[in-house]
Amino acid sequence: MEEMMRSELVSMSSYCRRYGHLKLHDFSNPSFKKTKYSPTKVFVVSSSSSNSTSPPPLPQNPIFQSFFFPVTPSPIIPYLQHCSRNTKKRKFTPSSSSGSVKVISREAFNAAVKKPSVAVKKPTVAVKKPTVAVKKPIVDVNKPTVAVTHDRGVRKSSSWVKSRLLGKGGYGSVYLATSKDGRYKTERAIKTAELSRASSLMDERRILKRLKSPFVIYCYGDEIVREGTSDCYNLILEYCSGQCLADVIEDNQGGLSEFDVKLYAKDVLSGLSYIHDRNIVHCDIKPDNLLLTPVDHRFRSNGFLTKIGDFGLAMEKGSVEYGNGCGHKRGTTRYMAPELIGHGVIDFAVDIWAFGCSVLEMLTGVQVWGEHGDLVYDDWVSLIGHSDLIPNIPSWLSEEAKDFLKRCFVKEPNARWGINELLNHPFLSSNQVFSHNGFIYE
Repeated sequence: MEEMMRSELVSMSSYCRRYGHLKLHDFSNPSFKKTKYSPTKVFVVSSSSSNSTSPPPLPQNPIFQSFFFPVTPSPIIPYLQHCSRNTKKRKFTPSSSSGSVKVISREAFNAAVKKPSVAVKKPTVAVKKPTVAVKKPIVDVNKPTVAVTHDRGVRKSSSWVKSRLLGKGGYGSVYLATSKDGRYKTERAIKTAELSRASSLMDERRILKRLKSPFVIYCYGDEIVREGTSDCYNLILEYCSGQCLADVIEDNQGGLSEFDVKLYAKDVLSGLSYIHDRNIVHCDIKPDNLLLTPVDHRFRSNGFLTKIGDFGLAMEKGSVEYGNGCGHKRGTTRYMAPELIGHGVIDFAVDIWAFGCSVLEMLTGVQVWGEHGDLVYDDWVSLIGHSDLIPNIPSWLSEEAKDFLKRCFVKEPNARWGINELLNHPFLSSNQVFSHNGFIYE
């Protein structure tokens, strides 16, 4: 018996040296019926050996079994044997990194692969953009905004090159400018002001775009340009190289000849007739705003045509701004009519009064109301608006000239002569013949 046990131990030790050590599990439980030994269900062979072939089953010797397994088998063994009959053999895939054999079930793998992937649909959040109620501003049609420009935007540079300053006033400045187009060296007068202070120039543009008369300065458009750190509004106007009547009066001490005054006066009345027919009141007629442009001597003996300029204070009758024509204060105080400076009433007659003041300065060479010196505004209101005085008419003027001026200086606006009556006055409609440089004029 001992010899048999010794031989079994020798064979067992040889087996372990070749195929690795065995892990023996003791399933001790209450006594069950002894079952046939099944090494594949009990022993787990370590894969630490370099031999990749599966070890053979242990020797099937009853003495060996009784020696190493004297205990009664666990009830788990028959259960495993029972389950092994109904289960297909599984394929073992040894892990290269682990020291033990990991059993992966093909059925479990396939089941995991075949599991339907749950597509987690992200909820679509409908972000409702807030509706901003943009209230459109109420725009007075008689008060133009920046949108009056043709290009509706700010240009990086102007289309004109300013060369010299022609004049300066409360509205801004006037420059002589030349076109950048090399083919045409066109000259224009550019009225410019900062965009924030250009309301008067925009008003002038709104009025001038409707007017096309040889006796009214022509407007070629406007632009907004970036100059330095600010935006500037440029009004592009016809350039009258013959200066203005104020400069001509200053250059001719003692006044102009009646011949020249009649020519200028007719032009101004023709321009006023044109704008009055379009319900426009200029509100600022004076020698500074009466411009001279050269013409052929065959058409004018003095070589100049008079044009009305500067419509920055002009008003259109029937507009919202004009209203009922009352409560307005605009114009140059020295040339304002009594009803305008005293009561704020604007009508066509205020241009007739201012026209008479301009003719008086042309004839005398002296500023109207000059004998009263420089007055403050309230004194002007008292002098012109609430007194019976009219501008001084020198006695040395011709009777026709004096009577013509008196018709312009009637205090009551409804009794003041109109344009057609003044054009037919003997001072302007005389048949006296004049000659100049070989040409005959009536």
